[in-house]
Amino acid sequence: DECHGCLKDLTKFWRKDDTDDDRTVARIFWSTGVLSNDLVPILLETAGKGLVEDKRAIACADLMTAMTWPIDLAEELKELDDELDQGTDYTQLLFAHLNYKEALLRPGVFQALLGITLPCLARDPKERKERDLQIVNVVLHLIRNLAFIKDPPPNMYGSADQAEFSMLQTKLVKRLSESHFTDLLLTIASNAGDPMFTQWNNVVLEIFYLLFRGIKPSSLAADQAKVSV
Repeated sequence: DECHGCLKDLTKFWRKDDTDDDRTVARIFWSTGVLSNDLVPILLETAGKGLVEDKRAIACADLMTAMTWPIDLAEELKELDDELDQGTDYTQLLFAHLNYKEALLRPGVFQALLGITLPCLARDPKERKERDLQIVNVVLHLIRNLAFIKDPPPNMYGSADQAEFSMLQTKLVKRLSESHFTDLLLTIASNAGDPMFTQWNNVVLEIFYLLFRGIKPSSLAADQAKVSV
């Protein structure tokens, strides 16, 4: 209960950035390593060990989704220009997103997220509560957020960390497949006309678009067994 209370306080603290153009709370969370040092371990300790509906795991997923929400840099800079405020630097926040993506690609994280999603979908539609729908929505948007974060271009003169960052999207696709999250996304997509799934059509479509952007259709249709690595 104490852990859940702390997570709720962090969520309330995060909302202060709604009226702060400098994103002070986001910068504090990044500098103190809230996501990698706290949220990921708590998620793995709760949802990752069979406690599929643990309220702490759900609170972690909710905060992770908020912390990785896409930054519309053009819009942010336009607002700063309108306000004649040139002091805000979003480079740190974009770099934080890359690190968040890397942290959430640790082994077990996607299995844990799937673990808190499936029970909500497994319930009979008549027994399903609004909270169940919200949990599925939060987790799907977390996947969307991670897919949105672009890898920096490869740099043969860069550090090992930079090389790792340039492969995050590939790693994301692998994690989705290994955790069977891809199967869930395909199930929702193939039942787009079913009232049980229609509310998630847009976010699933966006996930697939973000995963496939920049890839030639001919590459997607190729026989993967015959494609040289």
